[in-house]
Amino acid sequence: MKAIHFTLTLLIATAVLTGCTHPIAVTNLNNYRPSTLIPLEERLSIGVRATAPDLQGHRLIHAIRRDLLQYNADSVMTIDNENASLDVFADIAVVPEYKGSGWNFWAEFPGFLIWFPAWHGYNYQANYDIDVRLSDAQSGQLINTIYIPVRLKVRHADISRTWTDGVSWVTLGIPSLIGGLVYMNYDETVTPLVTQLADPTVADYVAQQIATKLHYYKSAPHDRIEKLEQLMADGVITEEEYITKRQAIINAL
Repeated sequence: MKAIHFTLTLLIATAVLTGCTHPIAVTNLNNYRPSTLIPLEERLSIGVRATAPDLQGHRLIHAIRRDLLQYNADSVMTIDNENASLDVFADIAVVPEYKGSGWNFWAEFPGFLIWFPAWHGYNYQANYDIDVRLSDAQSGQLINTIYIPVRLKVRHADISRTWTDGVSWVTLGIPSLIGGLVYMNYDETVTPLVTQLADPTVADYVAQQIATKLHYYKSAPHDRIEKLEQLMADGVITEEEYITKRQAIINAL
């Protein structure tokens, strides 16, 4: 009889504790999904130089560099002023900030009574302040600057915090009262979940902003003619296309 009672108690406890979770969700991520893909008018070689205080920031910048490829750019990471084969330098700085929410107190207490953390999650905010400086790699002349504020609204709850909900039912809510005060702070374990879910979208969004600013940017005429010669040598364009495009560059002078 005691064994049956113990097993039943264990099953109930397991159901309560494992059921009180909420998967990671970014409720406003669609705000940062690019609506259209507009490639560069002229293929450019872009050297990306990264500045970030942590590994997540550097990973985001590397993802931005990767996504520039789909906008007709040859993009590489660089850490110096080597510019022999580059058209543009893109200096990208990412400053992340993660915040908790005072709302989490109420989500926990008296929210535990209706299992609020399980079906809503705790509220967090993941912010990225992204600064981009675009300059001509040959002359050093400033092309444009971009400031991109990213404000992600995050919901999440796992057993490391929601265990207080289960035990509060048999302890007059005291654990949830105390837990609510603690859970107003940011949960550091959420960061890798947010970056895994949101960074691909954010990176593509930033890459599109860069491509938009560079859409009509053209390198010097002799550089463009050299590119055409290389494209013809590689078999990408025909000799007839080369002659037509070369003449168009000369006519535009």
